[in-house]
Amino acid sequence: MIKKIKLISTPENYKTEFITSIAKINIVRSQITAKAFIVLESIMLTTHFITTNKDNPLKPPDTYYVSMYIIMLFAMIVFLLIFIKLGKNVPKHLTGIRYTGIFFISFILIWCAGISLLDQLTSGQIIVYIVAIIAIAVTPIFEPFILLPIYLIIHSFFLILMPYFQKSAELLFANSINSITFLIMSWAISYMRYKQWTEDFNNKIILQEKNDELKRINKELEEANQKLETLSKTDSLTGVFNRFMFEIKIKDEWNRCKRYFTPLSLIMTDIDYFKLFNDNYGHQAGDYCIQQIAEVLSDCAKRSSDMVARYGGEEFIIVLPHTEKEKALELAEQMRRRVEEISVPHLHSDIADHITISLGVNTIIPSNESSIEEFINNTDKALYKAKERRNCICLADFK
Repeated sequence: MIKKIKLISTPENYKTEFITSIAKINIVRSQITAKAFIVLESIMLTTHFITTNKDNPLKPPDTYYVSMYIIMLFAMIVFLLIFIKLGKNVPKHLTGIRYTGIFFISFILIWCAGISLLDQLTSGQIIVYIVAIIAIAVTPIFEPFILLPIYLIIHSFFLILMPYFQKSAELLFANSINSITFLIMSWAISYMRYKQWTEDFNNKIILQEKNDELKRINKELEEANQKLETLSKTDSLTGVFNRFMFEIKIKDEWNRCKRYFTPLSLIMTDIDYFKLFNDNYGHQAGDYCIQQIAEVLSDCAKRSSDMVARYGGEEFIIVLPHTEKEKALELAEQMRRRVEEISVPHLHSDIADHITISLGVNTIIPSNESSIEEFINNTDKALYKAKERRNCICLADFK
């Protein structure tokens, strides 16, 4: 049993949060208790003063009771003010709340024990003290090994003093046995409450950690899915869209331009003498060259509706929705010049000492008499004508 009691604990990194949660509960309940005592003692004092007159003066026991009520009233007012101040910033005053709470329950137990000792002079009852023992067990939340010595010390003094107030051996024995029994039961209740509170807190922490872990895993899965989606859409070497995405894009834009009777332009481009470049400079240099061309094309086709895709090998294709033939030709010329300006060396080219590109341009207003396949095929024919001359632009003239 002692082993199990010692095992009541929370993870070290959650100690402060656990103590704070208990402090918040105790500070609220202590304020309510203090207010209840203030109201109760005020009623008791009022009742005593109303029933007291010159013909019926206070007897010694009554004087003691009144003194006890006054002490409790002022003590509860002081405790209430302290708890209100501490409750304004619970995390900052954890130590203050803890020790004030210990003094608070100790004072209540001592006061109620005093009332029960006074009761021995008249009725012989210890109900006030018993109620206090039980109330301390079920109202605040204290560690079992803090509450136990408080119970034992105060109760020891209560048992020592009781013979001075109670002369009946039978009542003395009965009160002693009953009070000890209720004290043990109350401490057991307090222990079970504290244990349950700890277990609930630990379970909440476990659930919170599992939820955080689940959120982290979901976030990682979401990021992984986004990466997979990006990889499925883009070319791994250049970062521009791949041919699969081009086929989706061209269908969407074809239908859109067909619906609104607007022009759709297409540019196909190929790197001149790229096989000779690869053979002489190596595939690594060839990959870097393709990357540079992709950057130039993407920089030129800036509109959000424009699309640059790697069509295959060293070929790229650019989709230009709502773009007339003249604008498409201007953009193609801009691309051709920009490729020349980056001056990637190519000493094995037959037309220049640097990399050049050839481009085929096609513009159409989609209709029921035309098709996407024919549109792409005519653009490819325009590129083929441009490659016969190299480093130039040819416009498709096929219907």
